Amino acid sequence: MKTRNRISCFMPWLYGILTACVLQACIKEDRSDCGLNVQFRYTYNILDADAFAQEADEVKLWVFDADNRLVAQYEEEGIREIDNFQLHIPYLPAGEYSFVAWARSTDKQGEYADFELPELNNGALMEELTARLPRENDGTHRDRLNSLLNGTLKASVTGRLQTVTVDMMKCTHTLRIILMPMQGDKVMSAEDYHFRIEDKTGWLAYDASPYREDKVAYHPYYQEATSDPSATNGETISSALVAELNTSRLMTDAEPRLIISDTETGEEVMNLNLTWFLSLQAIGEHRAEWSDQEYLDRQDEYALTFFIDVDNNTWMKSHIVVNGWVVSLEEIEL
Repeated sequence: MKTRNRISCFMPWLYGILTACVLQACIKEDRSDCGLNVQFRYTYNILDADAFAQEADEVKLWVFDADNRLVAQYEEEGIREIDNFQLHIPYLPAGEYSFVAWARSTDKQGEYADFELPELNNGALMEELTARLPRENDGTHRDRLNSLLNGTLKASVTGRLQTVTVDMMKCTHTLRIILMPMQGDKVMSAEDYHFRIEDKTGWLAYDASPYREDKVAYHPYYQEATSDPSATNGETISSALVAELNTSRLMTDAEPRLIISDTETGEEVMNLNLTWFLSLQAIGEHRAEWSDQEYLDRQDEYALTFFIDVDNNTWMKSHIVVNGWVVSLEEIEL
């Protein structure tokens, strides 16, 4: 595990307080009764199980004082699969603090994209700590994303050894869209249809809320046609078009649109409110306890299956399959 503790951003006037704290609160010579242990927990998911060790390869932590100004920042790498991982802060004077954490996965090949985090100096305001999705000049994003998690915590620090826990939330989603023909004799091609998600939450604040309206169009990082090699006649559906997209946090009030269009004609075959549509599958065991937004935040992967009349470019509205659930749409206006 690689550790980078950036204590140099303590403001100079804190050194006097820090010294007094160490002399008064730390008694043991090895200072084992000093400092602060920060642990991270990611149970805000569909299973209510702690998955932080499986999701994060590195974590960055910013510490802000009672005036919301930066006093210290830390970074640890190589933390995947470390159960009950804790980041140790050697010395932090007693007082009220806000902690902001961003954690992410990393791909060894460097093929995935990362949210852009700013380099902050001592005294920077907490509002300056944002995460912005990279995109091309025309506002499109086509890359696969590393996972991004966010957590915030307000805590009273005693100056003696203590442990605090930052609860994390995942801010990235993966959507796998499967388009299948209603007619068994139709063969899908990767170039037949174009997929995109139009959204405006590509820039997140320190607490993962939308920082400002920031339009972005997500395009597939993967799109391919596939067929069933065992099919022997034209009556059985044996062809499909598969696309995968990554997005930033999905917000119900932002109303992102999922748009599928015919590549040749440009005609929109489908245009629907994505967050409303995804929330339909939550009807059931979680509806009573979770709001639509909480469900969207907890569920990070979606598999959507649509059936389309290839000849007429219309899709079957009787039912759609979402993550294995059949959603009836006969009485619903999209």
